Amino acid sequence: MESIALITDIHANLPAFKNVLRDVQASGATEIVFLGDIVGYGASPAECVRLVRGLGGRCVMGNHDHYMAKYRDGRYGRDDPRRKKDGYLAGLIHAADTLPEEDADWLAKLPYGGIIKGAYVAHGSLDDPEIFNYIEDAESAADTLALLADAEFKIGFFGHTHQPGIFSEDDAKLEWINDTTVRIPEGLACAVTVGSCGQPRTPDDLRACWALWKPAGRVVEFKRTEYSRPQAAQDIEKAGLPLESAARLLNDAEYAAEFS
Repeated sequence: MESIALITDIHANLPAFKNVLRDVQASGATEIVFLGDIVGYGASPAECVRLVRGLGGRCVMGNHDHYMAKYRDGRYGRDDPRRKKDGYLAGLIHAADTLPEEDADWLAKLPYGGIIKGAYVAHGSLDDPEIFNYIEDAESAADTLALLADAEFKIGFFGHTHQPGIFSEDDAKLEWINDTTVRIPEGLACAVTVGSCGQPRTPDDLRACWALWKPAGRVVEFKRTEYSRPQAAQDIEKAGLPLESAARLLNDAEYAAEFS
């Protein structure tokens, strides 16, 4: 059965990305689609962009990808003093400084949305995708669900929140096969947030997130992948990036063991 692997918010976390790709290959996925934010926060933006492009480069624009280009063309100062403390700014500047020109140009030209088999994709929401609104709850999902209800395809996949989730017109109609796999009935408008590969915001489970979409059966499977989170955190430190970006990858005990 055809299945599409959906990966988002890699955030220059090479150890996580490599292990997710290993699991994607083992899953038998027939295609990979990326939902933005290849760069930012992490130590390895050039390596991650190169991998995405090598895998076909089917990707939409994320907010970190978008704003990295502004640093590169000089609209923001690379000498910004917040760089040493602010993981968001530091990750953008690090990507701008380390990406080869060809890869930076490719990243800057990514589309804000797209269509895959049976669904739409964007980084933030479907309404005004270039603004990168978050889909976090029923209220913030409402505009996207309204668009999906009137669209050819009723399903959309999104990143940005760093949390896996599913929002629909009527959650009671969702057909959960198990705790991580759901079938979406025909005609039900549904917005799916995939969760982050490189910077999950799920404190109870810090493994890398991704998802499988099986359009023939309208089935979504949320996936988690183990990787060396301490290694990714050490890479951030070695790159001279703020430790706040490393701290998000670790629990309190792991952080103390690595950096105390």
